[in-house]
Amino acid sequence: MTDKEDDWTELDEARLARLMRSVPRGVPDPAARARAFEAVRAQWRQAQSQVASPRASRRAGSWLAVAAVAVIALAGTLWLQPFAPQIASLDRAYGRVTSAGDLLATGARIRRGTMLATAADSGALLRYSPDLTLRLDAGTRVSLADAGSLRLESGRVYVAITPGAAVSYVVHTAAGDVRHVGTRYVVSAHGTGLEVDVREGIVQVEVGARTERAVAGEALRMGAGGTVERSVLTGDAQWVWVESLPTPIAIEGKPLADFLRWFAAETGRRVAYADESTRARAAAAILHGSVDGLPPAQALAIVTASVDLEAVVPEEGPVIIGPAHH
Repeated sequence: MTDKEDDWTELDEARLARLMRSVPRGVPDPAARARAFEAVRAQWRQAQSQVASPRASRRAGSWLAVAAVAVIALAGTLWLQPFAPQIASLDRAYGRVTSAGDLLATGARIRRGTMLATAADSGALLRYSPDLTLRLDAGTRVSLADAGSLRLESGRVYVAITPGAAVSYVVHTAAGDVRHVGTRYVVSAHGTGLEVDVREGIVQVEVGARTERAVAGEALRMGAGGTVERSVLTGDAQWVWVESLPTPIAIEGKPLADFLRWFAAETGRRVAYADESTRARAAAAILHGSVDGLPPAQALAIVTASVDLEAVVPEEGPVIIGPAHH
């Protein structure tokens, strides 16, 4: 053994750098490259400290040849991942949303294979395409396998797909798989149990060879022992967290009809008019300002008031747009 910290030399450093540059498939991210470099050098030092013979220092050439394998492996895990295809973007977030411990900001690109987690009192809205968005509730962990599926480790997600869009999406859980048939729904995973609340359309739940279907307004509970319970959804309490993560909307210069379509998609509520006169006024109304980020119900009140209309939101049934009462 030598009194020096190790026998790492400038020549060794240069040789390792050449090995790292020889890894194919693009230019590595500088921070990830540095982590890989330090990881390999740490392994060198550990190997040196565990060898009883001074001849260890003469094995540097052989060890660096072996290090090439380590560098290539590290490349795959540490810096090549950023080159995986982008499958979504983080359109909206509040609280703490992380990937591998790193805090994500709105606008972040989400790549295939990304692990996402939301902390308590946090949430995230992911956009895959104009026809597919995904919302993560607080305390949720997911792995985004590809553009057509994810694995829900814990927590709950809301999947929103434009009716009639040619989109295929599957939520995998420990208890089974939830497959899109044309709908908006929430999937909750808790241990080996699974819950599905359907807001619109139909979902298909696959547990082994068994298949169950749930339709709009229905809740499906599948227990660890294979038990299945169905119930009717009542009220809007289960959707409150979803509406706290509205998809972005710009209303400046847009017709009221565009906003009302957005409201209907966000809330699952049908919109109707009190009479033909109101319908005509609404068709001619052009909006100004911004309500982006507001819960849909609050945005609706502001927007209708700005064009001298009023929205009546009953507990059940359609939202009625009528003339404002002064």
